[in-house]
Amino acid sequence: MSRFNEKNNGFSEKDLAQYFPAEHVKNATMEIYQDLLGLKFKKLPKAKTWNKLVTAYEVRDKASDKKIGNFYLDLYPREDKFNHAAAMTLLKRSQSGGKTQLASAAMVTNFSPGKDGEPSILPHGEVVTFFHEFGHVMHNMCNEAKFDRFAGASVEKDFVEMPSQMLENWIW
Repeated sequence: MSRFNEKNNGFSEKDLAQYFPAEHVKNATMEIYQDLLGLKFKKLPKAKTWNKLVTAYEVRDKASDKKIGNFYLDLYPREDKFNHAAAMTLLKRSQSGGKTQLASAAMVTNFSPGKDGEPSILPHGEVVTFFHEFGHVMHNMCNEAKFDRFAGASVEKDFVEMPSQMLENWIW
């Protein structure tokens, strides 16, 4: 997929960004993924996180209400934080001794923060990044691997990006 191109689209990415407040992008993306994958997310406001700006969520299968795992969203830049976007596996789903270790993943980004009390507005490229990285988080959540060696992103290299790249096409 090519990046947004003002010449091809007839309007600027800045003009388009007004339609993508970060909070709306987050909520709409999560809604789409819940519907698409048959999941439900519940915010965990009292969860311990590595920073007060990080939000934690529980993931359950919508049909069975069975807990699948947790994910964390760390969306905005701060001092001493790397400056790119990534999804990180915290715990891989696995089974051992009749017990299941549930998945845990984090999406860590540096989206444009709001200025002067205004909400954060995401350029189109950051909306695509949100969908892409969240796809990696869902890849971690939705696998049913018995062995952690095959869980989440521990798949053949040509498949690691496939779910995220496929799902980011929703933005285009």
